[in-house]
Amino acid sequence: MPRTLLRLCLPLVVVLVGLWFLGTPAVADPAMSVDPLAGTPIRTVYLRPPQNMPLGSRPIQVLLVLHGMGGNGEDFSRELLDQADRFGWFIVAPTIVYGDWTNPDLVAQEDPKLIQALSGYLDSLPGQVGLPVRRLVLILGHSRGAQLAHRYAEFRPDRVLAVAALAAGTYTLPESVGPNGSLNFPFGVQDLDRYTGRPFDADRFENVAFWVGVGGQDTNPNDLPHQWDSIEGSTRLQRAQAFEAAMQQMGANAVLRVFGGTRHELTGEMRTAACEFLQANAVADAPRRDMVSIDPAPR
Repeated sequence: MPRTLLRLCLPLVVVLVGLWFLGTPAVADPAMSVDPLAGTPIRTVYLRPPQNMPLGSRPIQVLLVLHGMGGNGEDFSRELLDQADRFGWFIVAPTIVYGDWTNPDLVAQEDPKLIQALSGYLDSLPGQVGLPVRRLVLILGHSRGAQLAHRYAEFRPDRVLAVAALAAGTYTLPESVGPNGSLNFPFGVQDLDRYTGRPFDADRFENVAFWVGVGGQDTNPNDLPHQWDSIEGSTRLQRAQAFEAAMQQMGANAVLRVFGGTRHELTGEMRTAACEFLQANAVADAPRRDMVSIDPAPR
């Protein structure tokens, strides 16, 4: 092969191999000194860059996608691909084998471990894929994934730009005291320092934009654990309303969207509304003024 042709072909080969890798499930790099996923319920992580856009020209916006019980990252992401390509999002979708989400003691053990692992994985992402990514992520979660999504923002508001939480079954209220006394995790944030080594950062958390979606007919109390009833109600609709009210009371940036006639499901209308909210905050400086200097919004 002539040298000129070889010089032209090699870069193309490198790009094609890179894109093939990014469109497949991935696990943590075995060469890393510490595997952030080791010992956690995270089995794989599906990575997919936005299609039809030049990579490497500017930091890419990451969308962390969190599925519900019994799901997996790649399948749950499939209905989000068009939106991700439209908005230029890099999908990071872990497959998680969740434990018993109805047991508060187990949730108090599992979610901090998952949040720490996902944070470590996101820290390693630029080195794994060889591309610059924004430090502040968008998060979209459904059902059990929505529970993890909003708790991630409570634990790590320094890493989150906006959250779309759809049809969560339980919420950790951004409060320390409730009607029956202290609200410890996973009911509230009173003892968050026990898990993170620092108290709940209300100032940073107030800058995270929240969109909470729930079906207007998602009202069966038998679907949910009752340990949260006295704090936030007995149905997903009531609990979404309680979380939004707590957010508003503390002055946080929260929007509640109730989809009339919808039960516990994830419709195309819900996905579209959630993605449009996330994108509006991805390109706006206002929600995270404290981080703009080191993580500017893409233009």
